[in-house]
Amino acid sequence: MLIDTREKTPWDWEPDDAFESVKFQKLDAGDYTLEGLEKLVAIERKASVDELFINFTKDKDRIKAEFERLKDHKFKILMLEFSCEDMMNPAKYYINRRGINKQHPKMPVAVVAEGITKLMMEYGVHVIFGGSRAQTMTRGLLLKAYELHGKGLL
Repeated sequence: MLIDTREKTPWDWEPDDAFESVKFQKLDAGDYTLEGLEKLVAIERKASVDELFINFTKDKDRIKAEFERLKDHKFKILMLEFSCEDMMNPAKYYINRRGINKQHPKMPVAVVAEGITKLMMEYGVHVIFGGSRAQTMTRGLLLKAYELHGKGLL
């Protein structure tokens, strides 16, 4: 398994029977992938609705460039560490919890929902609301990609 060196708080992975090694290296795109499959499979991880909101507002050029780099990957996955219910709840956003956004409290929800829709429709990104099981789901997706690649199906 490969983890991007720029991942601020990477999940704790231990080598095991499935992944002989876990290495940190600068990835062109995504946060997690497999060695040898870097151009086929990429998983981009987002830890909170606030992170995604910032990506679709202040950092919109950066996230657009990130998914542009992923456009030729066969599997592009946005793994979210929260639920769809969390995303749709304005009270979950820092900007609303702190009373910064009193005029339009539902605006962050609309921005994030639109951004996710755009990633799916324009870039073919698979969006997964993994919640507390996001790391386990990421492991399962990478294992399946490895298996399919070994069978010549990827």
